[in-house]
Amino acid sequence: MSATGGPSEAEIDRARELTSIGAGHAAGALAGITGRTCEMKVPRVQSGSYPESDLTGVLFELAGGTGGVLALFFPAATRDRLLEHLLGPDCGSERRTASAHSALCEVGNILASHAVDAVGEMVGEVMLPSPPQLELTDAPGALANLLARRHGQEPALRIETEIFDRAGELRGILVFVPDTPLRFAPATGF
Repeated sequence: MSATGGPSEAEIDRARELTSIGAGHAAGALAGITGRTCEMKVPRVQSGSYPESDLTGVLFELAGGTGGVLALFFPAATRDRLLEHLLGPDCGSERRTASAHSALCEVGNILASHAVDAVGEMVGEVMLPSPPQLELTDAPGALANLLARRHGQEPALRIETEIFDRAGELRGILVFVPDTPLRFAPATGF
């Protein structure tokens, strides 16, 4: 922590690095699910609200390692494309069915598990995501409520990055909010 009580520049850099590694693994998992080449943007520190209002999210509380929260947000168009890919072209207006909910939770679970495994390896501890919490229409609000319950205030550090396919048809936002200061495992050389 810095003298002002917020995260130091070194902690921010470590959080960005961990998020980058986790998001890279999540992008690889998304590529495996969809058969598309997927990439990620450089992670950034974020605060405040989200410009998009209709975001579906799959949220996870993290146990072990850094602790915290990991969330994956999908705009409505991406959510619908994922469901069409997973459930077939006739799923269209049926996105609120039990099958659609299950499919979205499973996509989130796969991406989060890949990200969390990579982060856990970097910090040298086992990290486990909770069962997925699905929010279909106000994922940012659900994340804010979850963070308020865990932290009682705005968290000190929220890192985000986008994962996307090269065709520009799929886009997700990976959000990582660690509970504790970030450290790398000694074997990594950081």
